[in-house]
Amino acid sequence: MDYHKIRFLEESLAQKDAALKKAQEDIKKISLDLDYKTEELETTRQNLSSIVNKKQLEINSLFKSIIDPYILMDLFGNVIKMNKASIDFFGANNNIESFNVMDTLFHDDYEYAMKSFYQLIEKGTFRNFRTRIYDKHKNLKWVDINCNIVYDHKGNPTLAQGIIRDITKQKLQQDIFDEQKKQLDAIVEHSSIGIVLTQEDKIIKSNKAIQKLLGYTEEELTTLSMSSIIEKKEIDNEEVSNTSTNKCYRSKSGKTIWAKTNTSVIKTTHKNNYQVALIDDITEELQNQSLLLGLNSLMSSILGKTNIHEIAWEITATSAKLLGFEDCVIYLLNYKTGKLEQIAAFENKIDANNIITNQLEISIGEGIVGSVAKEGKSEIINDTSIDKRYIVDDKIRLSEISVPIIANNEVIGVIDSEHSTRNYFTTYHLKTLETIANLASSQLKNALNLQLRIETDKKNKALLKNLTSRNKELKDFAHVVSHDLKSPLRSINALANWIKEENTIHPNKIIDENTKLLLKKVDKMEYLINGILKYTSIDQVNSKKQKTDLNGLVKDIIDTIYVPKNFTVNILNKLPKLNVEKFRVYQLFQNLISNAVKYNDKQTGIINVKCKEEQSHWQFSIEDNGIGISDKYHKKIFEIFQTLENNENSTGVGLSIVKKIIDICEGKIWLTSKVNEGTIFYFTLPK
Repeated sequence: MDYHKIRFLEESLAQKDAALKKAQEDIKKISLDLDYKTEELETTRQNLSSIVNKKQLEINSLFKSIIDPYILMDLFGNVIKMNKASIDFFGANNNIESFNVMDTLFHDDYEYAMKSFYQLIEKGTFRNFRTRIYDKHKNLKWVDINCNIVYDHKGNPTLAQGIIRDITKQKLQQDIFDEQKKQLDAIVEHSSIGIVLTQEDKIIKSNKAIQKLLGYTEEELTTLSMSSIIEKKEIDNEEVSNTSTNKCYRSKSGKTIWAKTNTSVIKTTHKNNYQVALIDDITEELQNQSLLLGLNSLMSSILGKTNIHEIAWEITATSAKLLGFEDCVIYLLNYKTGKLEQIAAFENKIDANNIITNQLEISIGEGIVGSVAKEGKSEIINDTSIDKRYIVDDKIRLSEISVPIIANNEVIGVIDSEHSTRNYFTTYHLKTLETIANLASSQLKNALNLQLRIETDKKNKALLKNLTSRNKELKDFAHVVSHDLKSPLRSINALANWIKEENTIHPNKIIDENTKLLLKKVDKMEYLINGILKYTSIDQVNSKKQKTDLNGLVKDIIDTIYVPKNFTVNILNKLPKLNVEKFRVYQLFQNLISNAVKYNDKQTGIINVKCKEEQSHWQFSIEDNGIGISDKYHKKIFEIFQTLENNENSTGVGLSIVKKIIDICEGKIWLTSKVNEGTIFYFTLPK
């Protein structure tokens, strides 16, 4: 090996030794530094461990101090840590078994909860997240959750933590409150009484009733103050929190409305209190009170009055003043002419002397007034210019109201009013006039009846005077005629009997027959004259009424009159005792029983007498099985001198006397009969 190589190796070895030595020195230095860093790191670790322990103690202390359930979970809902409240609430412990909060969600809220969870991850937090979950007893609970995301050192979301507050009771109370509020709002909104909430006179809220009453919308009312809609403001005591007064309101259309207003003050913690006003419309009530006073005044003024014109004038004046009419007219039906006449008017229809000017007469069915009288129904004409029935009175007016005056279901007149403006009359006017018409109808009818009765009495007195005079003349005539006729009849009778005696010496059949016929006619004539005298004098005999046994009376008649042996007169039931004029009742029964015997063509005649008691009278009947009476004679036979056809034996006086006695006794008489079968005469006598 040459020198250079050795030298090179030696130098290389020396450099290597030097480098090794330097490396050893560096290692030693680094080792010292490492020991120092290790000691420093240990110190730092110990400090950090102390801090962590301290923080852990703080967290544990904080964890224990959280009253509401607290959970720490991963981003999939798996619970990592939970406090005692959370364990008690959920009934699960993650230290014992795995627990995922997603399993507690109410199924209807699952989709909503997942969307909210994604928003949590995106935003990092949410507050007052409200949902429903199941507790350990499977009870559904309402909860309020405040949650935030926990990030790692790189800012990536790793965990989520949250506090859960059970709000089930609060939610139930809130639901009850909301329901009650909803009910209260419905009551307020649908109340028939107007309700207004104000603050410092400004309207804040109102219900439909007050909006409808005043004609404003809710929005329009919120721009107004209470004082702006009150026409006549009452003075309230500011110290009184609750007041009740009658206030006058002005509607949007300008209409005046009276309302009973109850105002209550709602005190708050602020200086500005609220006022609640309950507004009840009493306009109609006040109108009715005013109407009642007016009607009472009207009835007082016409009560006892009998003059129909005075009553009518009072009605027109009261009606017009009470209702504020321009005019008012009363028409009354004139029964003679059949037309409606103006008998009273108000204002423009009368002159300075209270005399109706341009007095109209309207036929039934003519014009509006005539139509109302014909139909008996009230009418309001809002525009007379388009109604062809309108009749111009003192001047043209554009509205008309017409109401019938009805008494005993009969139209006796009409109350009519006109106004210069269209659409003036209302249903209130109509009802008021109908009330006035109803109240006045009986008074008008009574006055009208009195007027007619006075006129009738005058006519009756004149007629009675005339009848009395004629009756006296008739009676005088009957007595004179009967007296003047009886004398010649006696002469004729004597002459006929003389001829009859002479004819026995020299018998002549023709003379004998004619003589018999003549004597028969003379007898009939005498019966007729006696009947006339009885008929004309039957109501002139005045006798006292006495208790009369009709059984005995009828038996006396049967014994007195001629009753053939082949006839039977039966009294079928006991006849009553009546307080009557005996001689008239005797004549009544005698004539009827005699006729039953006289006009009977049967081999065996049967006459039945019976009675029946009614409430106010006795009904008697006399039945026979005689010749009967045709229907056409049932009324005629009670007239004097009226006889049946081909009945020469009848004078036509007997049944007319019976009818006259029945009329005097204030009874009735009628009959039923069948020809060839018999007749039943019925008559009544008062008890």
